[in-house]
Amino acid sequence: MTTSQTGHDCQPNYPNNLFPTSIESNLRLPVDNSMHILFTGIFNGYGVEMHSAEEFALLYHIGCFGKGSASRSRPRAGTNEGPSIMRKRQFLKRAYWHKKFGSARDSAQSDDFLKDVDALTSKIVSDGIKEANKDVIDLVSSEDEVPESDDDALDIPPLDQMDGQDGDMVVIVPNSDSEGENYFENFKPKVSVNRVKLQEKLMLTLQEAFFLVYGLGCLQVVDSETKFLNVDQCWSLFCETDKDFVPKYVAYHYFRSKGYIVKPGLKFGGDYLLYKEGPGITHADYIVVIKNIAEKDVNNWTSTLGHVRMASTTVKEILIVEIIQKKNMKDLKMPEGLCDYSVRELLLTRNIPVTINNDIDQ
Repeated sequence: MTTSQTGHDCQPNYPNNLFPTSIESNLRLPVDNSMHILFTGIFNGYGVEMHSAEEFALLYHIGCFGKGSASRSRPRAGTNEGPSIMRKRQFLKRAYWHKKFGSARDSAQSDDFLKDVDALTSKIVSDGIKEANKDVIDLVSSEDEVPESDDDALDIPPLDQMDGQDGDMVVIVPNSDSEGENYFENFKPKVSVNRVKLQEKLMLTLQEAFFLVYGLGCLQVVDSETKFLNVDQCWSLFCETDKDFVPKYVAYHYFRSKGYIVKPGLKFGGDYLLYKEGPGITHADYIVVIKNIAEKDVNNWTSTLGHVRMASTTVKEILIVEIIQKKNMKDLKMPEGLCDYSVRELLLTRNIPVTINNDIDQ
């Protein structure tokens, strides 16, 4: 849901103060002098997700916030880029879902099945015990096998009969573990209708969501009971969800205030990645490691050299940050007490003697 508010509802953002001095429930992100936008996100137990394609497309465009649930980074908000390419086994799996559970939009059984993580996990474990010699374990129990034997299972109607059917056009290609020369010799793609469409969502981390709620005031969060949460309730809920939420958020807010695009850095062994312009434009410049979280790893030479080696291999630099608290935690009222935190930066570099000597000789 996107709403508009008047200009007097917006709190000014002073450059010398990284954190807002007062908490107001009606903070808004200023777009121009007359309109302010308010986005809506849903707390799913580990993060915040946005369902509106128009909203998350705009939010990602203005700050590269979040990640697409079915994309590598930028969410695909209903783009018409032609039919997508899908493996035969993937198409059969979705056809099985459509046959058993019906339409993903109209059937509540499909949502209940996908949300029942415990039942699905138990099926995978039981199949793994029964068929331990198999290299691949399907996400369907052995009692409900998906047909994969012949092309009749695809149930592909002629092209002139597909115009009135609901779904997206997809190109089905044969299964192959290795795309070698033999694979393309008998390559015969087929066109069909994908009746099970996975809805794209924008997934926000807890730090991104709270920055939008508290720092910019452009996001309202709804819990599982469809209740809107204020800033204090979001803070308490996020701290309960992640024990390291406070140092992570202080670091996130600090680097966002310096103009960096901040993304999760788990892929490179850190807490964050810092981009100067964004993931789709340039590579990350720094790998951020929060010392308060990785205290043992930072003080270990083996781990430190591993971070430096990873950074040099990926043409990045390691930035170790320490979150310093000025006052006793018991005396602070959060999140107003974020003003009493400070961040200390330590940049690690790896000097190669041969390179240094060559520079001196020149």
